[in-house]
Amino acid sequence: MADDAHTDHGAHDAAHIHLPPNSWAPINTALSLTMCFIGTLSATWVWVIGLVWLIGSLVAWVRGARTEFHELPETEAGH
Repeated sequence: MADDAHTDHGAHDAAHIHLPPNSWAPINTALSLTMCFIGTLSATWVWVIGLVWLIGSLVAWVRGARTEFHELPETEAGH
């Protein structure tokens, strides 16, 4: 009986679950967007800094996602 349980787990080893790596891009995007909103209420220079930070965060996030997508095996990438 115990051997049957171990062989069942062996069949599930072929399935690979892909998890993305940790990234600071989502929190950077949220913080920069918050800074943009604060800048609309306070000072123009705060809004400009937030906007530049937002653009940089989004570029980093998209580049990381594209790199990760291209590194996926062909069956997972949908090709």
